[in-house]
Amino acid sequence: MRRDDGDDSWNFIRIYANIRKDVYMNPLGDGHYECVYLKSHPALSTSNSDFPTPGSWHSKDVFTPHPFIPDVWKYVTRIDDRITLVNGEKVLPLPIEGRIREDSLVREAVVVGVDRPIPGLLVFRATLGDHLSDEAYLDAIWPSIVDANSRAEKFSQITREMVALIPSDVEYPQTDKRSAIRSQVYSKFAHDIDEMYARLFGEHEGSLQLDLPDLEDYLLSTFRDAAEVPLESLDTDFFTAGVDSLKAIQTRRIIQENLQLNGHQLCQNIVYSTGNIRRLARYLHTLANSEKVEETDERAVMKDLIDRFSRFHEHKSLNGFGNGHGSKSHGDGHAVILTGATGSIGAHLLVKLIALDSIDRVYCFCRGKNPILRVLRALGNSGVDVPKGEFAKIIALTTDLDEPDFGLDADTMSELRREVSLIVHGAWPVNFNLPLQSFEPQIAGLHNLLQFSLSVQRPDPAQVYFCSSISVALNAPENTVIPEAPIEDFCYASRMGYAQSKLVGEHVVRNAALVGARSYVLRIGQVVGDTVHGVWNDNQNFPLMIRSALQMRALPALDECCSWLPVDTLAASIVDLFRTLSASPTPRQSNSDEPLIFYNLVNSNEFSWSELLSELCAAGLEFETVPFSRWLDMLQESAAKGEEKRNPAIKLIEYYQKTYGAGERGVRFDSQSARQHSEALSSAPEVVTSGLLRRFLDVWMQRWE
Repeated sequence: MRRDDGDDSWNFIRIYANIRKDVYMNPLGDGHYECVYLKSHPALSTSNSDFPTPGSWHSKDVFTPHPFIPDVWKYVTRIDDRITLVNGEKVLPLPIEGRIREDSLVREAVVVGVDRPIPGLLVFRATLGDHLSDEAYLDAIWPSIVDANSRAEKFSQITREMVALIPSDVEYPQTDKRSAIRSQVYSKFAHDIDEMYARLFGEHEGSLQLDLPDLEDYLLSTFRDAAEVPLESLDTDFFTAGVDSLKAIQTRRIIQENLQLNGHQLCQNIVYSTGNIRRLARYLHTLANSEKVEETDERAVMKDLIDRFSRFHEHKSLNGFGNGHGSKSHGDGHAVILTGATGSIGAHLLVKLIALDSIDRVYCFCRGKNPILRVLRALGNSGVDVPKGEFAKIIALTTDLDEPDFGLDADTMSELRREVSLIVHGAWPVNFNLPLQSFEPQIAGLHNLLQFSLSVQRPDPAQVYFCSSISVALNAPENTVIPEAPIEDFCYASRMGYAQSKLVGEHVVRNAALVGARSYVLRIGQVVGDTVHGVWNDNQNFPLMIRSALQMRALPALDECCSWLPVDTLAASIVDLFRTLSASPTPRQSNSDEPLIFYNLVNSNEFSWSELLSELCAAGLEFETVPFSRWLDMLQESAAKGEEKRNPAIKLIEYYQKTYGAGERGVRFDSQSARQHSEALSSAPEVVTSGLLRRFLDVWMQRWE
């Protein structure tokens, strides 16, 4: 590898042109790539893999692509050194450890946290600090940890209570070069690591008893001082205010250890499930006084949200532009607002959009700082090729969707109203722990986008496509076929805030269409890896279930029908829909004002679970097919043996029980209308017979073995 003279990207490298064909950058699925040398490489004399071709050598060196220069790479770590948290986030420990190790009081620092909710840190004290107490020592080295945290991603940062101090006279496993041997350190200090996490999830009950007003004040101060999140009021939503999963865990521990709760143990999700101080205080007060806990009427909450966010001002056609749908031809050019461009679906969709000659520019609405870098990084992570000339079409803006005018200045808003004819709204927190109430800012943001579409200075409202989810109907009665139509029964939605909020969003979109908005609902099914690289996040439920076969040599027999849709096929389907629907008015049901705006984006080429198992067997995966109940027992036995690292499906035991324990519900989704409007969807690949499933398995096995 090389770096050109005068290259400003000093920490990036290029592969020599004469051996580029002999090197394969293997996508690992999280924006990182492993460098693989193929058999044709002139310097290769041995092999350790037959993937992607026989005679290959997997280096285990991990790189990230340059955000916008093709085929330029930055070395980040070794595969063995990445720490995968229980939620699938990948912590890169070397930069953190390296910075802390610079402190003269530190002999060695080792980040821990494999299959844990947050990372921790083992600090091996240097003799220079022997005179200090543990508390004084931690105070002394804390600035170094803070500095290391400032360079790490938020989920990788080390909190004070997640530091375990090891005396200076205790030896640790190390190489001849005196570098810590990570796996052996984990084994030798397993007790210290377990104790550190036990403190985090402390189950000891406190003795503090408070009346409700004092309890509310106590909780406000706890979030302000311990979690460093000042809440404006008792009704401020935790998630919106910046209470992430780490801070939720911290505050739950503090509450459990300090309050008298009459013997009750708080669930790990208590902060998110209550949503704000008022509800959390009322819940804790109820437990402490042995009162009956009132259940939230979720249907009433859903109806209230729909009512509040379904009030719109109608669109007024601009004089001189005409007033009929389709009066501006598709070829005249479009500007697009895209939300969710930093995710997998959004990145693939962005690539499809900027490739169209009819698209002049795409405004990517992003939360947080450095929006263009985040968008470009997502494009690089997706593994797609973006022609250099198309990058100029991308305009990334920092926005708050639930704020008036999205938090943008008046000049930018005027530009958007003149130019935008299409909005694709894909940004939504995929957090299954949040209650419905925590999604109110997202529903408000959807309302604001819909109202904006009705305010554009064009002959017609801008089209709006809301990316919903089939989870809005997965709790429907057995063998129900879900039409491409409104879902009137709120009980159809899966019992989680994410699904319920999506169903609320569908009704808001429908109500906007009734007053003239050109708004559509896209119910998206199970999305899998792309058809080019075959990369599918292996921390999702299906990949984890398949991975369990490596440990238990068994997979469950499920009465499951799979309609998996590759992510690049989904993106192409959405583009097909807007191109087809842009030239005509929103259709209406005969003898009704009900707009035909619902499209179920699922793969009509379904396959059975038994077909999947047969294909896995044919691909060489060794397992026995057992009843689901037996497989679940085996998974629980694996958990009892502490095999979470080798069998991470253990972390989804409760999910598997709820999802498959009662048998297949047989809910199906009719996609006839969507297929009529989308060539990409109607010709979606058959995942098993096309070889995609084997490609997924090949990529997974390279990581798992």
